[in-house]
Amino acid sequence: MKAVCPNSPDHKQFVTTAHIVEEWLVDETGSFIEVVNTGLEVSHGPDSGNIWTCVDCSAEAEVI
Repeated sequence: MKAVCPNSPDHKQFVTTAHIVEEWLVDETGSFIEVVNTGLEVSHGPDSGNIWTCVDCSAEAEVI
């Protein structure tokens, strides 16, 4: 998997989503109160199906 900026091959950094595990403080119904501990593990890293946005020019990259 590789992200390619359509505007320049020199653009090599992108913003995309990943899913991380957090511990939350919740009330008795499970409603969120606050984050207790963040970044415990990555449950799903960047995926080729995500939108990847070039940091340099904001173009949507092609992921190949």
